[in-house]
Amino acid sequence: MDNPLEQRRKLPAGQVAPTLQQGIAAQRAGDFKRAEFFYQSVLRDHPKNSDALNLMGTIALEAKKPEIATGYFRKALKKHPRNPIFLYNLGSAQLKDHKPQHAVDTLRKASLIKPDYAMTWVMLGRAEVQLGRHEQALASFDRAVALRGDKISAVEVERGEVLVNLGRMTEAADVFSAAIAQNVEMVRAMAGLSMARKFKPEDPEPLQMAQHLEQAELTQTQRNTLRYAAGKAFADQKNFDAAFTQFATAKEEADNTFAIDLHREAFQRLKDLFTKEFFEARADIGSPSQRPIFVIGMPRSGTTLTEQILASHPQITGAGELSDMRKLAAELGHGNMDKSLYARNLTNMTSGQARKIAGKYLAVLKRYSGTAQRVVDKMPHNYELMGLIALLFPNATVIHCQRSAMDTCVSCFTQNFSKAHGYNADLRSLGQYYRAYDDLMQHWHSVLPGRILDSHYENMINDQEAASRRLIARTGLEWDDACLSFEKTERLVTTPSRWQVRQPIYKTSLKSWQKYESHLGPLQKALGPLAET
Repeated sequence: MDNPLEQRRKLPAGQVAPTLQQGIAAQRAGDFKRAEFFYQSVLRDHPKNSDALNLMGTIALEAKKPEIATGYFRKALKKHPRNPIFLYNLGSAQLKDHKPQHAVDTLRKASLIKPDYAMTWVMLGRAEVQLGRHEQALASFDRAVALRGDKISAVEVERGEVLVNLGRMTEAADVFSAAIAQNVEMVRAMAGLSMARKFKPEDPEPLQMAQHLEQAELTQTQRNTLRYAAGKAFADQKNFDAAFTQFATAKEEADNTFAIDLHREAFQRLKDLFTKEFFEARADIGSPSQRPIFVIGMPRSGTTLTEQILASHPQITGAGELSDMRKLAAELGHGNMDKSLYARNLTNMTSGQARKIAGKYLAVLKRYSGTAQRVVDKMPHNYELMGLIALLFPNATVIHCQRSAMDTCVSCFTQNFSKAHGYNADLRSLGQYYRAYDDLMQHWHSVLPGRILDSHYENMINDQEAASRRLIARTGLEWDDACLSFEKTERLVTTPSRWQVRQPIYKTSLKSWQKYESHLGPLQKALGPLAET
C-alpha cells in the first residue's frame, strides 16, 4: 500500500486546460512565479503535455535562459513535430542562444507549415541578419511586411536597416521617413534616417531629432543613439557647433572611463615578447598560405575603403571585420588573468601547433569564399595581434591603414562605438590611446621590417590609382581596373563607412577635424607631436 503521506490527488485531465489558462493569465500579468506554478502543476501529473512544456519554454525565455527554453520546446515538439508555434518558439530561443543557423533551419520549417504567420518571417529575417545574409533577410522582412498589410511597424524599421547595409540608401530613407511620420520606433527610425541620407540646410529632421531628445521620455541607450544621429545630421548641414554639442553630450551622459595605464602595460608586454630574435628563431613554423590579407589600424583610418578597393578585384573576397583571430589569441592566453600565459604558449609553440591553429583560421576564410585567391579580414584592432599573425602567417599580406591623427580621432569621437572601444570615452582618452597605438605600430615595423605595408588615407584620396595599384601589387596579384570603380562593387558593408565606400573618392574628408577645431584642445594636448601628423 502507498504511504498515505505521499498520496495526493492527481490533476484530472479535465482540469489541465483550465490550469494552463490560469498560468497564461498570470504570465500576461507579469507574475511568472505563479505562472510557473500552474504549468508545473500540469507537468507533475502529465509530464508529456506539449502545451505545458511549450509554456514553460516561454517562461524560460522571459527569464533570459534560452538554453533551458530550447529544451522545453524540443520536448513539446516530440509529440507535435509540425506545430508551427512550437517551431517558432524554438527558433526564437535558438536565436537568443546565439545559434542563428539552427534558428534559420527551425524557422524555415515553421514557415513551410504556416506561411501566413508574419512573426516567423520576422524572426527568420533577424536570424539571417546575424549570419550576415542580408539579401535573404530582406526577403524574409518583405514577406512579413506583406502579411501585415500597409500599416508601418517596427519590422519596417528593421527592414530599412537591412537596406542600409545593402547600400540601397534611397529606399531605406523612404522607409525610415514613413516610420517617423507615423511615430513608429522613433529613435531607431531617426537613427536609421541619419545613416541613410545626407541632410540639406533646409531639412527639418535634424531639429526634430534634437527636439525629440528634449521632449520624449527615452532610455539612456535611446538617448545615446539619437544624440549621435542628431550630431551627424547637424554636421551634414554644416552646423558643426551643434553637431559637436550632441557628440560631447553623448559622451558625458554615457559617463564611461578608460584605464589607459592597463593598455600601456599590455602593449609593453607585447613588445617584450615579440622581439626580432623571437621571430628569427621561429621564421618557418607557421602556415605558408598567402590567402589571408589583414587590414589593420585605428578605426576610421580608411580600413573599410581599403577593403572595398581590394574586394573589387575579381580574385579577392572581403570578409569584413572577423573576430576569429582574437578568439584564437584568447585560446592561447591573450587577455588572460595570468599575464604570462600568452607569452609562454607562443614561446613554446611548435610548428605543428602553429599550422594547426593557422588551419582553423583558414577554415574560417573558406566559409567566405572557397575559390578566391585572397580573403580580406579588416578587423582594425588586429594590429594588437600582429605578433601572432606574423607567427602563423609569415607570407600573408598585412596592410596598415594610416590617416591624420586628428582626423582619425575626431572621426572616432563622432561614432557611437560599443563599450569595447573604451578609449572613445572622451577626447583626452582618445589622444592617449592613439599614442599607445602608434608606439606599438612603430615596434611592429622595427621587429618585422618590410612585413607591413603602410597605406596612407591621404595618398589614397589624392592619387587613387597609384595607391590602389600599390595595394594590389602587395597581394601578389595582377592589377585589375575594377579596383578603380570600387563604389560599384556590390557587397555587404556594415561598418559606419557604409555610405562613403559607395561613393567615388572625394576630398572633403581631408582635414575634417578643422570643422571642430575650437573644441579640440584636450585632444591636441593628449596627442602631443602626433597632432601635427
